[in-house]
Amino acid sequence: MSVPGPRGELPGGGGNHKVDDYLNFAAEEYLRTYIAQGGTAVKLVVTRDRDVARHFATGLAGLCTPFADGFLHVSVDAASTRVHLMDQLFCAVARQIDWMTLAGRVLRDAYRQAGFPVAGPGDAGLTVAAVAAYHQVDPTELYRSIRRALESAVLADRSLAHEFRVAMLRLCQALLAHGDVGEADRAAVLGWLRGEKVPAAQLRAVLLHTKIARHNARPMLMSLTRWVRRAGLAGVVLQLDLERIAVSRRPPAEERDGLYYSKAAALDAYELLRQLIDATDELAGLFVAVLLPPELVTDESRGLPAYSALQLRVADEVRDRNRANPYAALVRLDVRLEAVR
Repeated sequence: MSVPGPRGELPGGGGNHKVDDYLNFAAEEYLRTYIAQGGTAVKLVVTRDRDVARHFATGLAGLCTPFADGFLHVSVDAASTRVHLMDQLFCAVARQIDWMTLAGRVLRDAYRQAGFPVAGPGDAGLTVAAVAAYHQVDPTELYRSIRRALESAVLADRSLAHEFRVAMLRLCQALLAHGDVGEADRAAVLGWLRGEKVPAAQLRAVLLHTKIARHNARPMLMSLTRWVRRAGLAGVVLQLDLERIAVSRRPPAEERDGLYYSKAAALDAYELLRQLIDATDELAGLFVAVLLPPELVTDESRGLPAYSALQLRVADEVRDRNRANPYAALVRLDVRLEAVR
């Protein structure tokens, strides 16, 4: 374990939180209550020590695993993903999601709603042939019933973006294994979600005509949060590490590792965060933890002061010199690491 940095409060005042104390607070006051009930929160988490940041990230991921029907945890690092572009952020999140498992949960519920509950766990039991054999009904008639149920549950859901609805319906149909959506179609939909290059002809075959780009990525992210809850999970925990944005000058070519950001790109990243904060009423079951080094809190050139639209949304309006406010949008974590020694 490396030696912690200098003691004392981080810039901005308002006091610091111990890592484990704040994780426990976030679990009780946000994840298990507010977020699980469909709320959304965006927290900017500031620490000057990378060991503290790693401990927080590990602890946050650990909060998601105890719940069988709990949270999906995804992590995006600005060093490997262009976080100032919403489509790149969404695709980075999409690459970490087991889309077929989510589709299977929605399909299982559709079978139940149609009156033909699935016998056991696993995707193999979700095929029309397997369910028809279990209930001793005609597979063709069952397929018609379940397709109508899926179209009613997915295509008719106006809270989801149109392209997202079409994609999710195709994944559910692929699990039916009835022949209308094959392996190539399933792969095309998954590639489209992950931002991979998919031939236009394959996308047209599944009725997807627009790739995920900056103009439609935010509705796709909103749809994802709602789809996760439709699948029976509590929500999504998104960990976003912006430490790389603090690097103002690229190192020599032989020492470079990953992506680096111009000032304009840094401001675009802050604009993306501002959009997430302003969209909390439209998102459902999303907890965003944005890891920031302290220089991005104070740097007037590349930090939050350079983008007042975001700074005004997270600035401390009321400060107590003796107590830290755990509900604040900008949270400072203590540099001490008693909990991990």
